[in-house]
Amino acid sequence: MTERTWTATGLPVLGAGDFSGTRLERPGLAVVCFGATWCPPTRRFMAKFVAERGRMNGELMIADITDLESPLWDTFRIEITPTVVVFRDGEARQRVDGKRMIGITAAALAKLRDELGPRAPGARK
Repeated sequence: MTERTWTATGLPVLGAGDFSGTRLERPGLAVVCFGATWCPPTRRFMAKFVAERGRMNGELMIADITDLESPLWDTFRIEITPTVVVFRDGEARQRVDGKRMIGITAAALAKLRDELGPRAPGARK
């Protein structure tokens, strides 16, 4: 069996080293999906999340929590994957938690896109 990874998404993949506590060590607006490759709802959601690149305000990223020993589970109190956290200049400002066996719906993702406002011209994808 081949190992699943998030690299094929084309989005930056983050690990525990990209965070200092609950702070993301990156400036600007970042929309981070905390996901595990073994989770079927996360795998289904990821295609929808990646499709938001260029549409959603902010840089889309994936925090890989495939390893159950990742400290990110406890640091961000992740109970369900996927969970999306919006960071502004490193600070967690908004969050959408997945629902058990469902994940995050397309409607919830669209609502988040609307709440983040229009994409700035020339903004990073």
